Amino acid sequence: MADYCTHTFRKIVTTYNWANGSSIRTYRLKCKCCGFTWSVHYDTKLKKEVEVSRMSDNRPLNNKRLTPAEVRTILLDPRSGAELAKVFGVSHQAVNQVRTGKAYRTLWPELPRKFPEDHYKTPAEKAESTRTNCRSCMHWWQGNCGLDVPEAGGTFAEECSFYQVDD
Repeated sequence: MADYCTHTFRKIVTTYNWANGSSIRTYRLKCKCCGFTWSVHYDTKLKKEVEVSRMSDNRPLNNKRLTPAEVRTILLDPRSGAELAKVFGVSHQAVNQVRTGKAYRTLWPELPRKFPEDHYKTPAEKAESTRTNCRSCMHWWQGNCGLDVPEAGGTFAEECSFYQVDD
């Protein structure tokens, strides 16, 4: 298929206003005849279509790679993610990804990461822990119901009138 459509029957599918007070609007168009879609960038100040580059909305493109020393600092420093992000010139999400082991996990493996509590659970264990079950009841003892309820076990706790969570 060609990179353009020669038909004049088109409709606007979506519009997008650029951030930071930009005068550029992006229109996503679709041909009513052949279904071809394309984007048009329109400058409202110049009142004409314009070519835009990736950096046209004045946002810095941050592809900064952290050094091993910076990763070590992030893992050991007690400051907040926002503070460290300003220090290293990255986003607070990048700092959080280092701290949770989603990024740079091969660097400094001996340093602790802050995984969510259920990180090491299997999918079955995660599903089981989110449901109310007899094992979390204060009356559950040595694999049996301490009140001798015959139906006890599994998810019966959802229906049990004796169910209590041990605080």
